[in-house]
Amino acid sequence: MFLGGNGFAAKFIYDLVPHTADPLSEENIVVFATGPFTGSPVWGTGRGHLASLSPQTGMFCDSNFGGDFASMLKGSGFDAVIISGRAPAPVYVSIHDVDARVRDAKDLWGKSTGETHRMLVEREGKRVESAVIGPAGENGVVFADVMCSGSRVSAAGRGGIGAVLGAKNCKGIVVEGTGKTGIAYPDDLRSYMKTVLSDVKGKAAALSSMGTPFLVEVINARGMLCTRNNTRETFDHAGDISGEFIRENYQKKSVACRGCPVACGKIVSVPHGAFSDRDVKMPEYETLYAMGSMLDNGDIVSIFNGNAMCDEMGMDTISFGVTLAFLTECVERGIIGEDELKTKISFGGWDNLSEIAKKTALREDGIGRLLSLGSERLSELLGHDSYKFLYARQGLEMAGHSARGLQGMGLAYATSTRGGSHHDARPNYSDSDAGTGFDEQAQYCLDSEHNTAIGDSLVICRFIQERAFGVRPADAYIPALRSVTGWDIDLGELKDIGERIYNLERIINVKRGANRLTAMLPYRVMNEPVPDGPCRGRHVPQAQLDGMLDSYYRLRGWDRNGVPLDGTLARLGLA
Repeated sequence: MFLGGNGFAAKFIYDLVPHTADPLSEENIVVFATGPFTGSPVWGTGRGHLASLSPQTGMFCDSNFGGDFASMLKGSGFDAVIISGRAPAPVYVSIHDVDARVRDAKDLWGKSTGETHRMLVEREGKRVESAVIGPAGENGVVFADVMCSGSRVSAAGRGGIGAVLGAKNCKGIVVEGTGKTGIAYPDDLRSYMKTVLSDVKGKAAALSSMGTPFLVEVINARGMLCTRNNTRETFDHAGDISGEFIRENYQKKSVACRGCPVACGKIVSVPHGAFSDRDVKMPEYETLYAMGSMLDNGDIVSIFNGNAMCDEMGMDTISFGVTLAFLTECVERGIIGEDELKTKISFGGWDNLSEIAKKTALREDGIGRLLSLGSERLSELLGHDSYKFLYARQGLEMAGHSARGLQGMGLAYATSTRGGSHHDARPNYSDSDAGTGFDEQAQYCLDSEHNTAIGDSLVICRFIQERAFGVRPADAYIPALRSVTGWDIDLGELKDIGERIYNLERIINVKRGANRLTAMLPYRVMNEPVPDGPCRGRHVPQAQLDGMLDSYYRLRGWDRNGVPLDGTLARLGLA
């Protein structure tokens, strides 16, 4: 009924966590889950899923991650690990095949994520992989993440699940697994991959060459690259932080999650700054948006250093950058003074970006403590008209796909169970976006949400999923699913699974206060048209959002307030 991964996580949280639980209380749980595809020969399946109630949004939150940790967890014999309660002192979970133990982590507390992994390798063996928090999670930064080891280090970045682990005094999990993912029909799978997946490399050529930063120039050319805290949507210095510029000047080699031929991860050399003369993970597109265009920052080296510091501290780069952009505009408009920050900040000048990131992770007095709240809580603290400058939904800072320029994305953010995430309904960059009707936008949105729920439950990389199987549930999944699992699931049942998972997430959120009012978009998105570029004049006014929501709720079988109807739940086996 729930496949694995995302589906398992939603089911466990619904069953085990009271709807009144504080996300940082002992009642909350953290779920690490793999899926039937994890660790299989299907490309892009070296991935896992992480979920909890978010301290940032107060709602259900899930995050997908790559690297090598998930495949190792699957090989240990566990499909999922549920962490509950609270330890009296710092601990970590140690798994060697089916042997799972809780061990002392006092000497790991306060260490960076990279140093923690190195210490765990020395202690637990050179084959182990880990998923750990850094100082940000230990200190309760609301957007602390979980860093997963491997040749391509990966973050379960969104929603502050690292802070939930920190509240449990849990540094994370280290695992060694010697098993392999079973394949029901290996010959059929090999044949299918040759015929259907053979063109994936071609479709992913830009990712193999530049990684996700190839999007910077593409999205900026469309006038949809949020700039200077989303006061604009074109960035004059996009070329200075683009994938092409990074490839030509700083890229050293490609790295991949386990078993993936695309290798969209890159290693770059840092010429100066906090990580001078070190090779670090290249920033993803979302980081280049959050620490680049949103900060009006064309200094790519400052972004390298800021990104690396966030990874070492265990902190979501999107929320960090967008919260900093919000605070910078508040300083610019006189809502708060730099004397209260104890640090000088201004758009365009970010030599101290890595220093600010470290202060945030440590919650140092001044700018660190303020940024650690996230932008929505910070706005509540600052008051005045600061809410007008937020770029967040349901407490989660929004990703780098414009809610104004790409108007269907406004509906995607409004209906995402995670808040301002682009990984429920996916960006649709078709030229017809502005002219499609409410029903068409709503139908794409819910189809996409079902598709991502399926992919995150199987579990498979979004890039491979969309290039191999499509952006909506399709027959292309069925041969691969049947070959790996032996299950006789047809497309209709698979669609029901995606819809079931998304409705269960919605039920969790409705019980925690989600409704039509919590679907509202940021003030600037709804009230200030794009001032420049190809998307000039676009925004999502109240009447348009209401029209899209009416269509969406009707197509979903929810009432006008966004609550699933009894008949819908009964049809999905959730009555």
